[in-house]
Amino acid sequence: MSLVIKRFDSLHVYSAKERYDLLIKQKPEILQRVSLGVIASFLGVTQETLSRIRAQN
Repeated sequence: MSLVIKRFDSLHVYSAKERYDLLIKQKPEILQRVSLGVIASFLGVTQETLSRIRAQN
């Protein structure tokens, strides 16, 4: 399966929280290296939504 198809599926199959949890599980160092704005964009959510997701964890 190509990377583009995996990315498309992740945006449409998983919830924003599931995408965040998966990202952190696969790449835990990402929070230290990339701004939250970039992470939010990658996950397809706003920074406000990302903030709410992170507050739940």
